[in-house]
Amino acid sequence: MSQNLLIVDDESALCWVLGQFFSGAGYRVDSAQALDEALGLMTTGRYDLVISDLRLSGTQSEEGLVLADFVRRYAPETRVLLLTAFASPELSERAKGLGVDLVLPKPQPLPSLAQHVSQLLAAR
Repeated sequence: MSQNLLIVDDESALCWVLGQFFSGAGYRVDSAQALDEALGLMTTGRYDLVISDLRLSGTQSEEGLVLADFVRRYAPETRVLLLTAFASPELSERAKGLGVDLVLPKPQPLPSLAQHVSQLLAAR
């Protein structure tokens, strides 16, 4: 049975690339470009892993953390990986407190990202 991924990023090109990459690796992939769209998908679908950007609206808002908190409360078995150009030890600490399993800097090479995804899903 294939595993379900939700990719959340305001950059449509990145959603497309990650979707193509992980679909080609045998995952079922949905994507969202905004927080409300991602929350809607989380309430109607079941995901093994959410890969989300930190900032989804082009502002300083950290919608990725809002999504992670929702995922942890609504679907605690779902793993959460945060990809962000704003990675820092302080952010990682706050993110882990909200249920994020892993924070990775952006950009992330696809083979490396695939390895992290595989490890997170194996640890479920």
